[in-house]
Amino acid sequence: MLSQLLISLVTQPLIWGGLLAGYFVSRYRIHSERRLFHIAIDSQLKEFKTFCFYSAFWGVILSLLFFFIGLKLPASFWLLYQISGIGALFLAGLVIWPSATLLVAIGAWLLLWQLTSSVPFSFMPTAIFTDYSAVNRVMAASLFLLLTLSAWLSALLRQRYALKNLSPRISRSHRGRRVGYFKTQQLALIPLVFLVPGTKMTAGLWQWTTLHLAGTDYHLLVLPLLVGFLITIRHQLPQAVIKRQVKLQVINGIIFLLSAGLVYFWPQLFMPLLGLALVVTVINWLIGRRQGKIVHYTQPFNGVMILGIQPETPAAKMALTVGDTILECNHRPVYDEDSFYAARMADATYCHLRVKSLSGDIKITESAIFSDSPHNLGIMTFPEAVE
Repeated sequence: MLSQLLISLVTQPLIWGGLLAGYFVSRYRIHSERRLFHIAIDSQLKEFKTFCFYSAFWGVILSLLFFFIGLKLPASFWLLYQISGIGALFLAGLVIWPSATLLVAIGAWLLLWQLTSSVPFSFMPTAIFTDYSAVNRVMAASLFLLLTLSAWLSALLRQRYALKNLSPRISRSHRGRRVGYFKTQQLALIPLVFLVPGTKMTAGLWQWTTLHLAGTDYHLLVLPLLVGFLITIRHQLPQAVIKRQVKLQVINGIIFLLSAGLVYFWPQLFMPLLGLALVVTVINWLIGRRQGKIVHYTQPFNGVMILGIQPETPAAKMALTVGDTILECNHRPVYDEDSFYAARMADATYCHLRVKSLSGDIKITESAIFSDSPHNLGIMTFPEAVE
């Protein structure tokens, strides 16, 4: 059974498309940072590593959970999800909508197809959502449970990785001043094993495992659940934007969970609740894009602004944050990148900084620096020229 599940997993085009998309996210960030700063903030493929390990961990845990609680979905959902998932991956480099939006759209497509199709596929159970039997109630509720899982995993993904993946970019204001902004992106495909009611099914490379539970035949299928985020932050504190989006995703999950309970006891509410879920998701997405307190990452006339901090460097130990402006280095005033470099070279073993935060507060921080490369603090500032 395990070998058949592995075969069904690795032969799905969505899995390989997800791997390519996850790798592309890392390579694109590294290329963009090297183009601007001639060095990447983190040259490791951290987004791709997160994609692989995050997906595998949650896939195993949740598959075991859903197998024991009996999550059920029709085979048609698996097919439509594969098609739509590939399309979503092509958009991943431009915009990753909350995956709950994608799943709601697929659920609506499935329902309309089921109600209007006079000749359904051979593996599509008839009257899935018009027949209020116990099996169909469970399948309808399972769709909303999948939406709940998608929203909450997306919130967790933002909470853990959005700040870690923050990557600076540079544009120009309408006055010609250079302005910093930030992007953060992460993608995950979580393989979930779920039950499909029906008779024996085979199709090419896919050989589905058949189980007989409570007098009904089921098959074990693998669904690669697509979650992720792409956040562009302009004129706002990254922490505030991420916190707001995490909160909205949690609210989405609560609404989907309540809908799962309602649709189980009143299946006739499936279509209205599906429409409500779509509306709520879009509204929360628009709220998440709303600007809060305005802050400016404009290149200062005096001092140098921090746009990024490389991990495991002296700067990472100095309590610095993105948006801080360095006013003095080793007790020497800093006016630009050249004066900052000269001040760093004044002491080959230690660095003392006087820094102004975005709120205007002044703080002092210091740290030992690498003896073999005293110029490398690990601080990314506005480069001398923008390509």
